[in-house]
Amino acid sequence: MFQPLTLMLGLRYAGARGRRSFASFVSGFSTIGILLGVAALMLVSSVMNGFEQQLKSNLLGVIPHALVTNDARRLNDPGSQAARFAAVPEVVATSPFISAEAMVQGPGALTGAELYGVDPANEADRLLGALDKQTLGYFRDLPYSLVLGAGLARELKVGPGDKVRVTVTEGSRFTPLGRVPSQRLFTVVGTFVTGHDVDRQVALARIEDAGRLLRYQPEQASGLRLWLNDPFELAALPALDGTLKYETWQHSRGELFQAVAMEKRLMSLMLALIILVAAFNILSAMVMVVTDKEAEIAMLQTLGLSRQRVMAVFMIQGGFSGVLGSLLGFGLGLLLTLNLDAVLNVLGINFYSSAGGSQLPVLLLPAQLVTILFSTLALCVLASLYPAWRASRVQPAEALRYE
Repeated sequence: MFQPLTLMLGLRYAGARGRRSFASFVSGFSTIGILLGVAALMLVSSVMNGFEQQLKSNLLGVIPHALVTNDARRLNDPGSQAARFAAVPEVVATSPFISAEAMVQGPGALTGAELYGVDPANEADRLLGALDKQTLGYFRDLPYSLVLGAGLARELKVGPGDKVRVTVTEGSRFTPLGRVPSQRLFTVVGTFVTGHDVDRQVALARIEDAGRLLRYQPEQASGLRLWLNDPFELAALPALDGTLKYETWQHSRGELFQAVAMEKRLMSLMLALIILVAAFNILSAMVMVVTDKEAEIAMLQTLGLSRQRVMAVFMIQGGFSGVLGSLLGFGLGLLLTLNLDAVLNVLGINFYSSAGGSQLPVLLLPAQLVTILFSTLALCVLASLYPAWRASRVQPAEALRYE
């Protein structure tokens, strides 16, 4: 079958055998290094993407994406503020809320919690949406009912039907005996589970009950809760009046997402170094080949092979290892990523407890995969550039002097 001369020579040097095949041995290990590096980078990046997406869905799905409040945390007319966001397409739901730091006392334990007064009819609240119909009915109809996070309920050793005492300092009043905090007995009607620290921090009450406990006026609230189509599109929110301000999830949970993003970048950088080392091995192997083949290069030049075609021969040789390793690594990484749980089961490795579910979350991003593949190919081409240029600079007279 007809092949261009440069392609034939490049592939021949890439698969060199015989007495001086050490360079080919090094090149083979470089191919394996690129294969493993690409596969590992794809696998780890996909798992990290899955964890980030799971965190975004689970955590940002159960907390408001933004709060509209003021410094005093007393909003006199939350309904008028809600009308302002009705025309904002990114905002899918709004609801007034009341919040305060509270002490919750059970039969045998006392702990701090964040008391949230919420509207039971708000369908956008996923914490309430996760409750069964009976629990939600009790919460909606029973005065001074309370829904606790599962971790908070375990710490207080209480369950549905138990009474707990909720004490807040914000609604305290002065008496002849001094300042007395506001307190009230609440009935626990259910619990919620998110798998995050929200379970150990939050207690939900009806907004009117929380308002009476904190001595709010009937039309007052701590602020307005906003839910967005995309929690990361906070820049689309309109500007507020001077007395109002936004408190977004980035203020309370932003450091967590920044830590996850930094960990993902560092892991990708560490695995990219494997590919970089393999590319340097390609460079060293090609330098050895060029040094070993100087006489042959000189003879090819005397037979009429131009410097550009000599350079093309060795670019093909170096690119062969890079292309082969990249494509095989891409296929292996895709196969492992799509069958990760089955592979871990065969190996007897269990990461499920740390993943917080029955299987590891995996998210393949096509743009990221294409970037990994083509970046590796470009790196291998760059690694073969200098040896190929050096081969094209061989002087026939000098190379054949002692032949």
